[in-house]
Amino acid sequence: MKKYFILIMFMVALGLIFSACTGEHSGNDTKSIIRIGYLPITHAMTLFVVNDMLTEDDSFGVELERFSSWPDLMDALNGGHIDGASALIQLAMDSNEAGVDLRAVALGHRDGNIVAVANYIETVQDLRGRTVAIPSPMSTHNFLLNMLLWENDMTVDDIIVIQLAPTEMVSALASGSISAYVVAEPFGARAVTLEVGKNFAESQDIWEDSLCCALIFSYDFIANNEDIVLEFMQMYHEAGDFLEQNINPISDTVREIALRHLMVDDETLELSLQWISFADLDIGESEYGELSRFKIELGLSQSPPRFENFVLNHCCIGG
Repeated sequence: MKKYFILIMFMVALGLIFSACTGEHSGNDTKSIIRIGYLPITHAMTLFVVNDMLTEDDSFGVELERFSSWPDLMDALNGGHIDGASALIQLAMDSNEAGVDLRAVALGHRDGNIVAVANYIETVQDLRGRTVAIPSPMSTHNFLLNMLLWENDMTVDDIIVIQLAPTEMVSALASGSISAYVVAEPFGARAVTLEVGKNFAESQDIWEDSLCCALIFSYDFIANNEDIVLEFMQMYHEAGDFLEQNINPISDTVREIALRHLMVDDETLELSLQWISFADLDIGESEYGELSRFKIELGLSQSPPRFENFVLNHCCIGG
C-alpha cells in the first residue's frame, strides 16, 4: 500500500510540474488573452495605453505582437493568427471586400499625418517631376497626396510616386532620393527634428476628419467574446481620453509608455504628439462614406463594404 501511495504522490507532483512548465493555470487564474498586432507608430498609442492600464484584476489580458510591415500584419490578421490589429482602415476594408469578415470597432487616432518635404520645396508646384514616397496605395497617405495635388491643379502623373517602408523615408529624404513623403507619425516629425525636411501640410488642412488607422477585429472573435470585447473597448476609449488630456504638454506617463513601444527620441515624440488627436474615436458614417467614395474615385475599389457591414462601434457590440 505504501508504494502505491508514493507512486500516486509522484504522479500528482509530476502533473503540477508539467502544468507549471506549460504555463497552464486552473480555476480563476485562467484569463482570456486578446492577441493584437501593431506597427511601432504614434497612431497605435491608444493600444499601448490600454496594455499599460491592465491589472491582474481584469478579466482578460492583451498580448501585443509587433510587426514591421502592413502586409505582414494583415496576413496575420486575415489568417486568424491574431484576433485584432491597429491597422490602416483601407487595408481592412480590402480584406472585408475580399471575403474576410473583419470589423472596424474604433479609430486609432484623428489627424496626425503630415506631408514632409525637403527643405528646398516651397510650393506644391515644386514637386513636379520629383519623387514622392507613400507607404501603400491603400492608405490615407496616398489619398492625402492625391488631394493635395488636385487642389493645386496637378495629379500623380505630374510626379513620381513610389512605395517605401516608413523606416526608410527619413534617410531617403536626407539623401535626396525622394523630395517628399506622406506617412504615419513619428516619421514626419523625425525629418523635422533632424532638420532634413519640414512640415509642408497637415492632414486636417487637406482632408478634415480623414480616417487613417483603426482598431480592427475579426468578427468571429467579437461574436464569441462579446463581454470581453465590450470591456476592452470601454478601456480603449478611456485610454483615448487619457491621451487627449496628457499630450499637450506630454505627461511623464505618456512619455514613458511611448518610449517603451516606439523607436523614437524624446524631441521627436513631443513634436509628433502635437499633430495628433485621440478624442472621439468612434467611426462616423459620413466620414466613412467619404473615405469609400475616395477609394472608388482613385480606382482602388469598385464596391467598398457598407458602413453597417464593416463598422461596429462599441455601443453596437452585442446589440
